[in-house]
Amino acid sequence: MHRYTREKAPIPISSARSGIKPALESLTAQPDALRDAVYKALSSRSIDERAAFRQQLLAQMRDAGLRVRPCLFLLGASAATAEELTVPEIASLVRYVAFVEPNVMTAVAVTLGELFTLADIGAEVSRAA
Repeated sequence: MHRYTREKAPIPISSARSGIKPALESLTAQPDALRDAVYKALSSRSIDERAAFRQQLLAQMRDAGLRVRPCLFLLGASAATAEELTVPEIASLVRYVAFVEPNVMTAVAVTLGELFTLADIGAEVSRAA
């Protein structure tokens, strides 16, 4: 009998967004830079866009198997609900996940890439690298 293992396939990134993957990989290699980039990108968005991003990011993290609430507790986040999470708390969560859960980072790579593309942070990171 054959044993099959289920592994999550990497999320494909379209060729139109080829600059996103190298920029994100360069950021995940430097967690403080990743936190700062998320903070800068989220701060540049409207409140409604931030809320939509936050909901999408947290849902993808949960779907990837991350227990978000304990992570936020470890980070000292004071929010009682997801809606109360501040931009610095979300940025710190992404940094923490990059350190502790690289598989979860793979699950949210496209979402983060879109955030950076909207804020044009990916281009800044590519130029700096």
